[in-house]
Amino acid sequence: MTMRRAAALLLPAMLLVTPPPVAATSIVATPPHRTDRACALAADIFAGLVANASPRPNALLAVIVTTDALGTTTWEDKDALAAELGSHNGKPDRVPPRLLSLRRIDDGGDKTQAIYVATLERDRWELERYMGDDGLLMPVYEPDPHYEVSTGAWLVTFRGNQVTTLREADELWPLARGDAALDCRGATNPTTLGRR
Repeated sequence: MTMRRAAALLLPAMLLVTPPPVAATSIVATPPHRTDRACALAADIFAGLVANASPRPNALLAVIVTTDALGTTTWEDKDALAAELGSHNGKPDRVPPRLLSLRRIDDGGDKTQAIYVATLERDRWELERYMGDDGLLMPVYEPDPHYEVSTGAWLVTFRGNQVTTLREADELWPLARGDAALDCRGATNPTTLGRR
């Protein structure tokens, strides 16, 4: 059998085995977003940013975080992020921040992406106590250093089942409440249970 004839016989078989170009260049398709895991995944990211570590460190590498004080940051700015999210007025928070709820605000049309408003609670150090107003709607504060629970809103974006962006968004606080919000109190990431 000549080389030319052998190649002619093998060519059709090779075309059947070779994947199409699209499949050959695709690494992984984005999985559909799972709402049932959203609380645990978001809680894990917030805890990891504050602790300056994570049970899943690769999950933090791609997260872009935007805060009012720091602007847009990435994992390279982890020390500044840990200080911003875990302390206030020069003292560390009494306990790590707690994710209370997530409320989905996108239409759900793209099954691989989701946008939520998260409610995050912090027990942080305050230097003054709000005493009310002076009768002319001007707030009155008195010096009184103390720990105080404060609640804030964050915009959380998922691609598949990975958090991709976090944005401090207290202006979205009214959207975070309501019956459609997922209760995230006590959320733990099922992929990290049992690890130490």
